Formats: sequence, structure tokens, C-alpha cells
Amino acid sequence: MKEELRKKYLDIRKNIINKDELNNKIYYKVVQNNRIKSAKTILIYISFNNEVDTIKIIKYFLDKKLVAVPKIENNEMNFYYINSIDDLKKGKYHILEPVTDKIVTDFENTISLTPGICYSKDGYRIGYGKGYYDKFYKKNKVYSIGLCFKECILENIPHDSFDQKVNEIITD
Repeated sequence: MKEELRKKYLDIRKNIINKDELNNKIYYKVVQNNRIKSAKTILIYISFNNEVDTIKIIKYFLDKKLVAVPKIENNEMNFYYINSIDDLKKGKYHILEPVTDKIVTDFENTISLTPGICYSKDGYRIGYGKGYYDKFYKKNKVYSIGLCFKECILENIPHDSFDQKVNEIITD
């Protein structure tokens, strides 16, 4: 069931028109979100494969907050602080990853912006199926916000005991 939803919503997301306009709507909602404004640190994914664009969001926050992006190491996801987009290079799965060695260990007053192929209204998500975010959220209690186009919001998503919900979803 999850695999069918993954395929279906990857296709839906790929075919969304006016993505620039929708990305801008999400960008403004993110930068105006009070919880995000008051956070000290933002953990944020690097968008790829038609995901909600995060590069503009990262650039906005770089001189305002501590910004950290994920890197997969030994089948685990860690976040590393970056000071600029230049601190990134293509890594595993051909996604930009941090080249810095400043790993995040303090998750106090931290917000995590989370990717997802699709989300249910109650916060469950379907990602790429590796479980990196689920494992990370189980281990680190941070406030998580999913970023998603409204075409990829469902009433319900089947979930297992290890699936972790996001606390909030921002959509266009």
C-alpha cells in the first residue's frame, strides 16, 4: 500500500504546474511561522526530485539562525551546521550534503523541516522508505514541520508502530 502511494504521489508531485508560485507561498508561510521565528536552530532538508524547494528558505535563515542539513552516515541521519550553500556537495543518493564537521548535538529550541512525498492530515508521511526521519525523531525530540504541496495531502496514510508523525504541516 505504501509503495503504491509513494509511486502515485511522486507522479502527482512531478506534474504539479506553477511550482514556483506554490514554493513561494510555502516559503512565506515558513518564514512567518511564529514557532520557526522563535527557534534557535533549524534542521532542514535539501530539496530534490520535485520536493518543496528549501534552498530559498535556507538562504533566508543562514544569517538569522543556526542552520543544519542532514547527512546519511552508517545508515543513520545526522545533521551538520552550515554557514552557506557552499558548505554542500553531492553525496549519497546524489543529494547535496554538508561537508562541514560541526554535527548538531544540542536539539533544544530546534525546529525540523521535514520532506515527504505525501502526508496525511494527522501528520503521518510517506518518504522514500528508508526510515531515516522516523529513526531520527524517535531518538531526538524536536518539533517537526512537514513541507508539502496541497495536492499531496491525504485523509489517511497507513502507518506502522515505528512511523513518527510530524507536529505540523505547512502547505501552499
